[in-house]
Amino acid sequence: MERYQSTLGIVINKRTSKESDLLITLLTPKSGKIIALAKGAKNIKSHRLGNLQLGNTIKVQIYQKNNFNWISESQNISPFLQTDKNLAQLNLLFYFLEIVNQMIAENQHIDGIFEVSQNIIESINKNLISKYIQNEIKFLELLGFGLTPDIKENFLKKDYKTSQKLIKRFFESIIEKPLESNKLFK
Repeated sequence: MERYQSTLGIVINKRTSKESDLLITLLTPKSGKIIALAKGAKNIKSHRLGNLQLGNTIKVQIYQKNNFNWISESQNISPFLQTDKNLAQLNLLFYFLEIVNQMIAENQHIDGIFEVSQNIIESINKNLISKYIQNEIKFLELLGFGLTPDIKENFLKKDYKTSQKLIKRFFESIIEKPLESNKLFK
């Protein structure tokens, strides 16, 4: 990564660091998954906090200092929570962001993953389950994992509920542990 960079990024994770700082994990088109510190982002005067919400696509200014990334500016391009969402949509978003965070290593770039991830978030935003599952299948293929015949079969039969269960089970078998996001809304 260059010392100074302006890039798009999808906010896939955020954690509080110290009292007013945030550690933000972004999925970017060219650098893959990166982690950067947003110093003072939780301050009441900070204009960045609203931009750094999960699922948002943002334009961000990042600089590298002492082998660490720092966010200096951010601008919302496509905010996820701009309109009201139901619990199923929020659960799907958290589920997908957990998968991205688990499946892609830091500084790993995979061609097409950023675009497919944007399509998945847009599908969740518009509540288009068939498009969501179709892009989830593309996501798996871009990562280099084939599909099990039963996933393809159920998707072609338009049995989206079974397809989604099978895909979730497949992701969990790849990461070798259960996904935690499903427990949020139960």
